[in-house]
Amino acid sequence: MPGTEINGNITAMTAVSQQLTAPDIPSSVGTRLGGMPSLTGLFEGVAMSVLDKAATASMAAFMGKVTEDILTFSGKTRTAAITYSAADAASALELANKATKVIKQGVDFVKSSAATGTSQTGEEKPSTDAAGDAPSASV
Repeated sequence: MPGTEINGNITAMTAVSQQLTAPDIPSSVGTRLGGMPSLTGLFEGVAMSVLDKAATASMAAFMGKVTEDILTFSGKTRTAAITYSAADAASALELANKATKVIKQGVDFVKSSAATGTSQTGEEKPSTDAAGDAPSASV
């Protein structure tokens, strides 16, 4: 898997979540735990048999915990990838909406500028003064 960081990279997050698998617990672990310790033989042999059972039980518990952690991490990574995908889609939609508003404002501005430019090109508007020629005085 190239690179070591998956922060925000949806493709990498999805790949990691799909590739995380815990190894199967070897059948020998279950077989060794299933039987009773050998109590025949010398004291050292009995002690080694009991120690073997304890070590096997400890290893089985550790492998179970690691398997659980891997599955939990895989699920969390998959959930994060889905969350990032949803957030990206929402952001893209929001960006598209805002871009549409900006474009509409630009079109409205161009229209109003064109309308204002046409009225200031020298064409005279008819006067609505009742007095006729005299402009109104402003103070």
